[in-house]
Formats: sequence, C-alpha cells, structure tokens
Amino acid sequence: MKRIVIAAVSLFAAAASHAISIEECYSLVRENYPLIKQYELTEAMSRYSFENAAMGYAPKITLSGQATYQSDVTAFPEIFNTLMQMSGTDIAGLSKDQYKVQLEISQTIWDGGYSKAQREAVKARKEVSQLTLKKDIEALDTRVNQMYFGILLMEANLKANLNMDTLLTSSLAVAGSAVANGTALQSDVDNIKVELLTVRQQRKTIENALRTYKDMLAIMIGRRIGDEEVFEIPEPRIIDTSLNKRTELMLFDARLKEIDTRKRMLDVAVMPKFAFFAQGWYGKPGLDIFNDIMYDRMTWNGILGVTFRWDISSFYTRRNDLRSIDMSRRSVELQRSTFKWNTDIQQTQIENEIDRMFDMKASDDEIVRLRESVRKASESKYRNGVITVNDLLRDIMNENNAVIGRSKHELEMLKNIYDLKTVLNQ
Repeated sequence: MKRIVIAAVSLFAAAASHAISIEECYSLVRENYPLIKQYELTEAMSRYSFENAAMGYAPKITLSGQATYQSDVTAFPEIFNTLMQMSGTDIAGLSKDQYKVQLEISQTIWDGGYSKAQREAVKARKEVSQLTLKKDIEALDTRVNQMYFGILLMEANLKANLNMDTLLTSSLAVAGSAVANGTALQSDVDNIKVELLTVRQQRKTIENALRTYKDMLAIMIGRRIGDEEVFEIPEPRIIDTSLNKRTELMLFDARLKEIDTRKRMLDVAVMPKFAFFAQGWYGKPGLDIFNDIMYDRMTWNGILGVTFRWDISSFYTRRNDLRSIDMSRRSVELQRSTFKWNTDIQQTQIENEIDRMFDMKASDDEIVRLRESVRKASESKYRNGVITVNDLLRDIMNENNAVIGRSKHELEMLKNIYDLKTVLNQ
C-alpha cells in the first residue's frame, strides 16, 4: 500500500458548541447496546462456577438416618442360649427392628488434580464467552462507519446542492433581465427554472436521506440527533497494516486453551483419589455385635479411616476422547486460517481502494478549480449573448458534479481508512 497517512481533508468546517465525533459514536454505541449487559452476567456466572470448583477440597458433611425391619438377625445357636439360661444369664438377642442416626465427614486428601483442572476450565470458558461478546460488539463499528460517513456525504451533497441553487438563482436573475431587455428568449428563463426546481427536488431527497441516517445512528447511540448538530470530519489515522488486533484471533486462541483444559480433565479423570473420613452414629446394632446381642440397646459408635478410589472405566473411552479433542483443535486452527485468509483479502481490497481515492484526490481540486473558471466564463459569455442558456446550465452542472465528486472521493477515502482500522481492530 502506497499511502495510509494522508493530508487533512478540507471539505467544510462549521463552528458549534458541540460537535459529534466518530469516536464518541463508537463509545456511545457500546454503552447503549443491549448485549453489553451480558458482560456482567458472564462475569457473575463464571465467578459462581469458579467458587464451586474451588470447593473440591472442602470437607463434605452428611447427616443421615434410617429405621429398618428385617426378616432375620444374627443370633447365638439355640443350644448356646439354653446353656446360658441354665447358668442364669438371659440373652436378649438382636431385635429385628434396627435404627441409626449417623454423621459422616469426608475430607479429600488428593483428587488427582481434578479441582485445579476444573478451575482452569471455568477460566477458559469465561474467556471464550467474553471474547465472543466483545467480537459481537466490535462488529458495530462497521455499522457506525456506514451511518457516520453516510451523514457526512449527505451533508456534502446538501452543501453542493445549495451552492448550485445559488448559482441557478443568480443565472435566473440574469436571464430574466435579458428577456426584459429583449436580448434573450422566455425559454431561457423556463430552462433555468426547470433546473432550479429539479435541484430543489433533489434537495428534499438528500435531506430525507440525511434525516434517515441520523435517525438510524441515533438509535444506535441512544440519543436524539438534532438537525443543528454538527458532525466532525474525522482525522486521518496512522494504521500499521502489519498488525492485526482482531478479537476473533484472540478468540481462536482462547478456544484452543479451552480445548487444552478438556484434555487436562481427561488426564485427571484416570488418576486415583484419596480421602480421609470419619463416621459417628447412634443406634443399634453397633460395632460391638456381642454387646448388642446381650443387651439389645442403642449405643454410640465411630469409625476413622482413609479411602482410596480409582475409577478405571475412564480408560475405556480415553482414546476416542483424545481423538475428538484433536479434531476439535484442528477445526479451530482451520477456522483461524480461513478467517485470516478472508481478512487479508479484505485488507488488500481496502488498501487498494484508499490508494485509488488518494490518486483521484490529487486532481480533484484542480478539476473543481477549472470547472469553476469555465462556469464563470460561461456566465460572462451568456450575459454578452455569446452562448445559449443550455451551454451555461451544462457548465454549472459540470462544476456541481466536480464539487460532489471531490467530496465523495475525500469521504470515501476517509471511510476506507476507518474501515481498515476496524478490519485490523486498531
């Protein structure tokens, strides 16, 4: 690309207490966009999920109770009971109705890295969600560019239209005087009136288009735009065309990180887990079965210990799960390459368009100057009866078209610069 930094554009200037800038529109559209509230929701949901994942090493406390009746219970042989009764000892035996109220506390000693992997997965999902939302919001910049530069172009066309109205009105006065003096025909006046009416019809169309652009932009930025408000012509920007800061590229990286956390979850799923536990209960029967047989009463009981658990069923699907993750990674990398390919094409197209507009702008000023000179000469010639009114109208129209063309080229070049800024997210 030959030129990205260009001279300041000088279409027209207007003094006002406040002028709307394109940067202000970028900011307001972000504040007004309904989806912006999704940021807070994403942040809150991720925080809750992260806090839950951090509870992996929190002690687990369970209070339970049960009451049962069973068809049979453990008991001494009948001959043993007979001997004990002969010695004067009566054995109550276990009752078939049994009761228990139990409190169990379990503390994970090592979960194989599951809690840490889960927290990493939550952070990865949060980053993907936020970048996806950011990408959607940044897409609004392109729409702002369309509305903003559409307004500037309509304002430039309106200014050219008013200038042409002034020229035609002046020519109409000259023609009217000539008709009164008998040096021109009434058809000259009629021709100028027709052109003047056409110009004023076009002005209505331009004003309606301008109002439509303003109303659409007003909806986007969340406030009314008055007819008297002035829109600043943006300054040309310095753009490093070698630096692509698109959020989509960061999003692809975040999605790859999320895929890495899925692999990490697979790795920890096949790891053994250790925990300390303590159980205490009040009921019958208890741990001392002989005491329960002898007295059949409620007792306090407790157990302390360490548990070990290794679920090897994860190995059954691990190979296919790893293949699926690898395919997901390759898919994201392919999408990234495709996006970069399309962006490079779009960037090249815009850069070439900027170069074309820059080259055209170099001669626009001279074209306008020459058209103005020709028009002034034609006015003099018409007053002296050298040319017809059609020749004069042609030269007035040519000057007007040159002014509109210059404004269009300058604004299109600026819009392309800001479109390139948006494409590269600078």
